Amino acid sequence: MSAQNLSLNYYSTGAGTNLTLACAKAWEKNELGFGLGYNINRLAHPDDKNQVYYKRLYATKPIHHVNLNLFWHHNIFSSLEHINPFAFYDLQLSYSTTRNRFFVPCGFDSTIVSDTPDGKILYQELIEYFGPFYWIENNVGLGFQIDLSNKWYIQQKFGIGIHLICGKEPRLTKLNNIDWEFAGLLDWSVGFRF
Repeated sequence: MSAQNLSLNYYSTGAGTNLTLACAKAWEKNELGFGLGYNINRLAHPDDKNQVYYKRLYATKPIHHVNLNLFWHHNIFSSLEHINPFAFYDLQLSYSTTRNRFFVPCGFDSTIVSDTPDGKILYQELIEYFGPFYWIENNVGLGFQIDLSNKWYIQQKFGIGIHLICGKEPRLTKLNNIDWEFAGLLDWSVGFRF
């Protein structure tokens, strides 16, 4: 088996989504890698529950699109021939703003037929940008790598972790400059060994 590989990864994390090109070095049962990624802006949110950070990373400058990735894999079973399960640690670093979508009451329409007074309230969409913040995403989990040939493979990772969001934003009421969230990680990738 080759000792180096190059992979293209699609990550979905608590911050958002990114495409990362990664290079890794394997030895014994371990693999250590580094990647450079591109944070993808999304206008849609997975929820409208007044989240400030979850899936809200949104680049407003070119530097905000940059994502750095460091990972370590440790093979769990060595007896399987073409399927390699592993435990992993994944660190992602970004510097970016958030894009938040809120609905605020702006009026009352008495002509709307509703059983409750709340049904007659009119709302206005409000888009706010906060930050920029340093995003430090720490995840652990399990993954597997499936050999397609001697050189090509596909890989998937599932993980959970804590994401630290560091920075000062005067419009957000915080006691300190660090917030954190529990979040998950999904990664789909295709790779080439050399």
